Amino acid sequence: MRNILLIISIFIFAFFSCTKEFVNEKSLNFFNDNFKNKTIVVAGSTLDDGAVVWINENKIKLIGNALEATGLFHQSNKIYVTGWTYGGTGSVWVMDMDGSNQIQTELEGKFSEGQRITIHNGDIYVGGYFQNGSCFWKNGSKINLTINADSMSWGIGVDENSNLFNVGYYMKSHSLIPSYWKNGKRKNLSKPTHGDGEAKYIEIVNNKKFIGGTTSAPHNFLGYITKPTYWVEGKRKTGNIGSIDEGWQNSEVFDMLVDDKENVYLAGFSQDMDAEYPTYWKNGQKHLISNGEVSGVIRGIETVDGELVSTGTLSYFPGTPCLWVGDKTYLYDQNAVGEVWDMLVIN
Repeated sequence: MRNILLIISIFIFAFFSCTKEFVNEKSLNFFNDNFKNKTIVVAGSTLDDGAVVWINENKIKLIGNALEATGLFHQSNKIYVTGWTYGGTGSVWVMDMDGSNQIQTELEGKFSEGQRITIHNGDIYVGGYFQNGSCFWKNGSKINLTINADSMSWGIGVDENSNLFNVGYYMKSHSLIPSYWKNGKRKNLSKPTHGDGEAKYIEIVNNKKFIGGTTSAPHNFLGYITKPTYWVEGKRKTGNIGSIDEGWQNSEVFDMLVDDKENVYLAGFSQDMDAEYPTYWKNGQKHLISNGEVSGVIRGIETVDGELVSTGTLSYFPGTPCLWVGDKTYLYDQNAVGEVWDMLVIN
């Protein structure tokens, strides 16, 4: 009951604190004013519609009764989306730039879930997992990674030498081992002693591999503390979450961006004893959206014309889907309750 009341109170606060700004931005044509000659695509869901993508201000429901849209890619004036139906199967959707002419392809494997998607040499690759472990799909056909164990893969990428990388984790001796698979062969990433780790996202810049995720280390009072972490060519760096004495106690990471100067941005939330707050870390340094005055989570982060743009929800799991330009908030629908999982900026 306490958690339900907390969620309701956060939602009410978000509604009244953002309504005036939301109305003003709508009347000023938010996307044309902020993203001239650009298309912003966001993948997620609402409780009423299931899996959707927002193409600028337009909400497009995905065909096939899926529940979540989780990953995005763009090529040759087509938008590619991956996602899944709870207790069902993962899928890939291909659509025109306005969301029309959708084509759906199901991913092989029972209880499959597609997470992130990329295209290389005309082949569509999706990272994810299924009932029996971690895997990826090439044009809808499943290739196993680590099976018969608790193992998941999320991020996927291809380097300049056509090597395919998946990132995720597997469980060994009751610990989660952050790892990546290069052309299907697994290699471990470092983690704290007696702790856990999850690799989630990969960016390949200047042919260097940047992997983002989290690591957890034991703590005498809190049990474990989860912190944002990234690995560059296998070397680990851990970001800060704030002073434990001031109440900061945890975090989670849901996206990564590496710019052309190799600055590493991780995005998600940081948590104190009251709520979760939309947060990003630049090279490990913590930044709160709106100075921590709103509750929520970042699920996608990009730069547009040198300005940081992020997407996620006000409140948390589920919340109100929104977009931030710096600290300025745009609500897709102030009455919607849902999730956001990825963002794409098309020039």
